[in-house]
Amino acid sequence: MTSRLFHRVLRLASAAAFHPFFSRVKPGLVLAYAFVFAGIAMFAPAAEKRTDDPGASQDIALLRLGYERSLIESSLAPLKQQITKVAGLEKQFADARDYDAAITARDERKRLQNELARLDKELLLLQTREQALKTALLPDRIKLPLESAALSNVVREGGAITGWTKVGAAAAWKLPALPSGGYEVMLRYRCGAAEGGTLLLKEARFSLSADIETTLKGPEERNAGTLKISDGSGTLTLTAQSLVTNNLMQLLAVELVPASR
Repeated sequence: MTSRLFHRVLRLASAAAFHPFFSRVKPGLVLAYAFVFAGIAMFAPAAEKRTDDPGASQDIALLRLGYERSLIESSLAPLKQQITKVAGLEKQFADARDYDAAITARDERKRLQNELARLDKELLLLQTREQALKTALLPDRIKLPLESAALSNVVREGGAITGWTKVGAAAAWKLPALPSGGYEVMLRYRCGAAEGGTLLLKEARFSLSADIETTLKGPEERNAGTLKISDGSGTLTLTAQSLVTNNLMQLLAVELVPASR
């Protein structure tokens, strides 16, 4: 924390300590309350200004967004604790029939709850901006190498994954920390006249089915559809869902294309 930043927090903390509410709070809690309030008031307006700097590169802007998001995330737990403590004081004052103090505590609780709601909206906005920037920094296509796939009842042979002879045969990839969102799944494969069926594509929460149809002119690339990725560090699994005869296809490549491109 810079000297200027520290002194700003100190001034805000000192001002907050003289709020009428704190006259009824144990002295040891006053500074803790004040620093929480001061910290919340301190960073939100500055974050907006730095994040929207038009001269910042996408990489710098992404770092700034991550920093501002981490500040808000770190403030949530202490703010929630203060709401709980103020609610306890409100009940304590009400039980003691000190209604003026109870009303003051109630108003303070509502103010903190409104602040929590504001931070929640700000956090959602930062997360949306961060996701948009991460998507913009992705390559046009994300290749999932065949040699990286974990295989179940299929084999790698001649530069392809083949032997999809049973329903449930599968190949799975660990995703490379992708931002969540929609991705078109591009498949390059060969499928003979006596082959084919349906393929299930599944990530942590979402899935889609695609028909695997005969490729009459050798290997072809086809769009299996748009799959929503909820966990970009999770697993993408391709599973034989149904078979026409004794093999689904010879899979040659799997690529993901961000749907916003």
